[in-house]
Amino acid sequence: MKLIEHKNENHQALFKLELDAKELEDMLEDAYKQLVKDAEIDGFRKGKAPRDVFERHVGKDALFDHAMKEYLPLVMDEIMVNNKIIAYTTPTLKIISRDPVVFETIVPLPPETTLGDYNSIKMKPKPIEITDNEVDEILKQAQQQGADLVATDDPAEMEDVLTMDIESNTDGEPYIVAKDDMFKLKPGLSFPVPGFSEELVGMKTGSEKEFTITCPDTFSDKTIAGKEIYFRIRVNSVRREVLPELNDDFARKLDPDSDGIAAVRQIVYKKLKLYAEEDENVEFEGKVLDALVEKSQIAFPPVLLEYEMDRMVQEYSNRVRSSTESEEEFNSIMRTIEMDKLRETYRQQAEQRVKRNLVVSKFVEEEKIEVTEDEIEMQISSIMAHTGDQEKSVDEKADYLSKPENREALRWWLAARKAKRMLVDKAKAD
Repeated sequence: MKLIEHKNENHQALFKLELDAKELEDMLEDAYKQLVKDAEIDGFRKGKAPRDVFERHVGKDALFDHAMKEYLPLVMDEIMVNNKIIAYTTPTLKIISRDPVVFETIVPLPPETTLGDYNSIKMKPKPIEITDNEVDEILKQAQQQGADLVATDDPAEMEDVLTMDIESNTDGEPYIVAKDDMFKLKPGLSFPVPGFSEELVGMKTGSEKEFTITCPDTFSDKTIAGKEIYFRIRVNSVRREVLPELNDDFARKLDPDSDGIAAVRQIVYKKLKLYAEEDENVEFEGKVLDALVEKSQIAFPPVLLEYEMDRMVQEYSNRVRSSTESEEEFNSIMRTIEMDKLRETYRQQAEQRVKRNLVVSKFVEEEKIEVTEDEIEMQISSIMAHTGDQEKSVDEKADYLSKPENREALRWWLAARKAKRMLVDKAKAD
């Protein structure tokens, strides 16, 4: 085997190698001996066909591909041993030519992190202030949930609910056709097309209107993007929300044990403050980690970034799935997304995630942060408490979490959580 090229760049080891004729022949012969055992070829007992006959039966390319799949990884192991290289993840292999056999491999190297002075990071979380307007907004939402819809002869306004007949078409084909369809006017609403709600403002019960809307080229429904849609609308009723008064009676409807609207306002205030503190804690932790990343020297192979981008795309997909009511709706939304572009939008955020994880991992190592088996058991118990009441699913979850690889994943997560808390506490300390 001849080494054509070897270089280290971008925290990867790159090799280009050429197999000599004897090495290739040995690999092909071994592949033949493996495959012929199960070969049934007319005129020969099972496993006894000569190699030339076998090659004509399965094809030389198939024999070559099997030989490369079986033996190139072994060649790679030898290369890494000889060059004293430790692969961080599985190396990639690519055959460049077959005659002679030349292949190249890229070996991701373990990340290297040199932490900056984390004791010098000093900052304070933002103070949390909850305004009366924020409390009012929550109470308004509660009012809207308990609102009555009352018919009105006034012209329709935003937030009114219309019952109407709809006829529409595009390119001569029906688009939406409905009788007595209920529709709430909302500013900026993109359903069924942007500008639809705005066209209905001012209509009264019994009125009719015809209009055309040109759908934006960027609209999510590609079947109508860029097209003109003709609508004919007849409004059968206009109803307006009448909100209940914010008084003690309303407070008792929200909570029978309430001491009145003032007490409800105080409960809302405390909850808003708790949520805001949780959000600020997450944001502050991120700022501390970013400060440590900035102070540190970090090198890692590109594959880590690729993995993180893949993970973020999967997280997006999971969010879409959880927000839809059916597999058809989920698939319909996902078909409108250009996954390569979506993946690329995550690149910068994914890179920062990788760097954060690496500095945290190094901090765990330098501070010798340990996680006991009891702590892992407590975490498993905590997860199990939120699993549900079905006994079988709980048992299955317990077995899954107790697998050695999953216990190690929990060990890392708990250690990382300890590390982040220590870094945050150091940053807050005077």
